[in-house]
Amino acid sequence: MKKSFVKLCNLLDVTYEGETAEQRANWIANVTMSVGEGYTLDTNGDDFTVKQFGADEIEFDDADCYNFMGSAMEQERFYAADWFVVREKTTGDLYALETEDIYEF
Repeated sequence: MKKSFVKLCNLLDVTYEGETAEQRANWIANVTMSVGEGYTLDTNGDDFTVKQFGADEIEFDDADCYNFMGSAMEQERFYAADWFVVREKTTGDLYALETEDIYEF
């Protein structure tokens, strides 16, 4: 039986259309000082990448995951996310089990 998983990305790889070099540098500094390294849901444009996997296609991973929020007036704040994380065996990509509340923050 296959289950649905949402692709994750490294927080350091999160980018925004039109961001300046200064904004990018501030983002990297904030991530590094706040959480060090971690993962969040990977958006593919306006949507998320969701894949179906069977147990033989994935392995458990203990990556640290975060949601974040902020605004133009303040730095982003990171909040630990309690997701069940797996690594796809063929690509090494990380995914979180898709649950009813994974998209809520």
